Amino acid sequence: MPEPSTNSESSTITIAVANASKDNWEWKCLLSTLDKVGWQIRNNKIQLLVFGKDFGFDCNTPVYARFLGISTEAKTIEMLSTAQIMYCSQKFEPKFAEQTRTHFPPELSLLLRSGRPLVFHGPDYAAPVSFLKSQNAAVFCHSCESIDVELYNSFDRLIFDLEHYDNIAANGLRAAQHELITSISEEQLLECVKAIE
Repeated sequence: MPEPSTNSESSTITIAVANASKDNWEWKCLLSTLDKVGWQIRNNKIQLLVFGKDFGFDCNTPVYARFLGISTEAKTIEMLSTAQIMYCSQKFEPKFAEQTRTHFPPELSLLLRSGRPLVFHGPDYAAPVSFLKSQNAAVFCHSCESIDVELYNSFDRLIFDLEHYDNIAANGLRAAQHELITSISEEQLLECVKAIE
């Protein structure tokens, strides 16, 4: 299991993402926000590392992403730990409100176990919010605008506040190790990385 890692001085920042369906509001928000800033945060290029069964986008501009598909649990955590930031979203759409209130995203444990800090992008009523806040294990964005300043600022603070980066990463790893069920079967892994239709 990787240890928390201080953010590097690299000119490319990689953000790991799961469940990247082109119909997902949060995914569209992430892409349009990154597109608006030219896929850069200050002078650092941004690229996405996408894992799961689905990878789609509905835009006419370049998307800077690598699609990794599905692998074993150990390999997935290893691949996730090559990124600097984890991104976990939960649905804002009103028709999914009950599910959002009662279910943790299955990939959450994997993302926390990467040893990297997590940006949680979802409504403030989402099931994991109180847990993550109590553990100080994520940075939060509770808005879903086409150009989302709050989302941009969530990444920006992690990239340029190294103490905050380290604290969120260490707290997330500790929360996964001590508070969440971290063992996952291959079948559950397949389920956790496929997009919810």
